[in-house]
Amino acid sequence: MATVITFKKSSTQNAVPTTSDITLGELAVNTYHGRFYTEKNDGSAAIVEVGSNPASFTINDAITFPTSDGSADQIITTDGSGNLSWADQSGGSYGTGATFTFSLTGTTTTISGNDDDGQALSYDIGKEAVYLNGVLLQDGGVDYATTSSSVITLQANGESGDVVCIKTPKNPGVLVETSSSALTTTNSNQTILSIASAGTKSTKISLTAVHSTGSHSCEVLMGNDGSNAFFSQYGDVTTTGSFLYDLSTTMSSGNQILRATPANTNTTFFLTYSRLPALKDGELTTTTTSEQTLDTCSVAYEGVKYSLLAVHSSGSHACEVVVGTDGTNAFFSQYGDVITASSLFTLNTSVSSGNTNLLVTPANTNTTFYWNVTKRGE
Repeated sequence: MATVITFKKSSTQNAVPTTSDITLGELAVNTYHGRFYTEKNDGSAAIVEVGSNPASFTINDAITFPTSDGSADQIITTDGSGNLSWADQSGGSYGTGATFTFSLTGTTTTISGNDDDGQALSYDIGKEAVYLNGVLLQDGGVDYATTSSSVITLQANGESGDVVCIKTPKNPGVLVETSSSALTTTNSNQTILSIASAGTKSTKISLTAVHSTGSHSCEVLMGNDGSNAFFSQYGDVTTTGSFLYDLSTTMSSGNQILRATPANTNTTFFLTYSRLPALKDGELTTTTTSEQTLDTCSVAYEGVKYSLLAVHSSGSHACEVVVGTDGTNAFFSQYGDVITASSLFTLNTSVSSGNTNLLVTPANTNTTFYWNVTKRGE
């Protein structure tokens, strides 16, 4: 009869041997979990675990992994001292930054210039992800080369009908731009901003005008349908008791123009703007007109602000939304709507499973939503 070799063992859940229970080189097993333990000694005796279902996991005595699952869409981060933990994404990963889509109409290896939405291709070399018809390409000259920060060179010809998609990490330094204009007259409708392409469906602008008498700040959302321009002005704050300007918008040579009529001469305008949908944290294309979840955030974030854009074949609809929660109920404020044809959606909120949900009811099927989200407070 074969000799049966047994180890020291315990059937108690989570029981772990101590250095006094086993000797150096000896094994012990917890039969409840199927975990093996042995003693190590590098000058100090300690129990280490071996097996496929460990209670804790450390690599090379240097990197310790979390022992429980995080929340949906969280990522693993390090504290720089070997301890890994779950954390909410804050940008810098593919799919949360700029997306450039080029639908090819002929044979080419060079991808550059404005994409299907009129966005000028720009990326940080080494931080891009390039897809051909949904297949991730390998960089370094294998499938494509990064010849400059505004050109992608395919190693094999792209053909008519192919779709090339370039995704970049979220980088406000690239996507949020600044401009300033010093207007010396009070002439009507002087240009203070020109957006390079009508393909840009919406633009968010933070505007401040400064004069010797004081300042006037506001937020602006602009949109266009390629022929007509629309805008919404809100959040005005003035230190003078009266507005320093009136705004208007128009289309010119395929560009959307923001214009100002100053109340005084020698007024300087400062603008920070981001072009949607270039800057986005999420994207959803709806197939029904029923209410559905657009985005979900942990209720730990007591205030969430969205810049939201919906695009449909009939037009576009942009707005800003602030969402708040008390942990049980959710509340929201929608403002700054810019609609090029008719309203494309209605919004609502809810709280479920410890999350705050932004809900949308589209007016039409095949509506694509893009949004940028800022989380405030925990």
